[in-house]
Amino acid sequence: MKHNSSNKHRRLRIFSLLISLLLILGAILFVAKLVRDKTQSSVSHTPTATPTPTLTPSGTVQPLFADTFLDNSKGWSVVHVSGYTRTLQNGVLTLSDTNHTVLVESIPTNTVFSDFALTMTFTLIQADRNDSVGLYIRGDSNLDHDYRVDIFGDNTYSISKETLNTNNDLDQTFLAQPTHTQLLNTLGQKNTLAITMQGTTMVMQINGKTLYSLTDTQYKRGQIALFVQNGPTSNGVTVNIHNLTIYPIANQALK
Repeated sequence: MKHNSSNKHRRLRIFSLLISLLLILGAILFVAKLVRDKTQSSVSHTPTATPTPTLTPSGTVQPLFADTFLDNSKGWSVVHVSGYTRTLQNGVLTLSDTNHTVLVESIPTNTVFSDFALTMTFTLIQADRNDSVGLYIRGDSNLDHDYRVDIFGDNTYSISKETLNTNNDLDQTFLAQPTHTQLLNTLGQKNTLAITMQGTTMVMQINGKTLYSLTDTQYKRGQIALFVQNGPTSNGVTVNIHNLTIYPIANQALK
C-alpha cells in the first residue's frame, strides 16, 4: 500500500509539473503573438520611398526650376553691354559674346542646388573649337569655386573644377579632359545636355546617351549658371537655349 501511494503522489507531481509547463508555454506564445502583431501593424503603416529615376524624373515630381523661354516671367538678365548680347523671345534665350571672355547668365532663382537632374536643349549657332557653351554647377556667389561643363564648337566637351589659388588667381583642373564625341550634333543643330549631381557623383549625358561619369568630393552645393565663352581664335560665339529644367532627385545611388 505504501508503495502504491508513493507512485500515486509521484504521478500527481509529474502531472502538475506538465500543467505548469503548458501554462508557461501558452503565456510565452501569447506575448510573442502580441509583439509580432504590433510590429506588423507598425511596418504596414511606414511609407515606402519611391526611387526617382536618375535623369528621367517622374512627371509628378515638381521641378526646382523650369523655363521654355516663351516670356521673361522668370526674370532672366537681358541687359546688353559692349560685346555681350542677351535676348529672350519666341521660346529662345540667345547669348552672344564677342569679347574673347566669358558671358555668364545665372539662373534667376535663390535656390541653392545640391542634388539635382538638369536637362538643357541648345543650338550652337556660331562657334569654333575654342568657343564654348556650358554650365557652372555648385558654384559660389562669384563662381570662383565650382564645377564647369563645356561644349565646344568642334563637338568636343570637357568637365573641370575651378578654384582660387593662393594668389587669388583662378585655377582650372580637368576632371574630364577635352574630348571629341560623335554624340554631339554639329553647329546649327539642337543638342540636349543632361547633368545629374548626387552626393559626390556627376553623370553627364548628351542626346540621351551617357557620355561621362566622375566622382569628386570638393563642392557640395551652390548656384547654377549658363555661360558662353568666346575664345581667342574667332570673332564671336552665339548660342540659342531652347529649354532648361532642373528636377530634385531622391537620395539613392546613381545608376
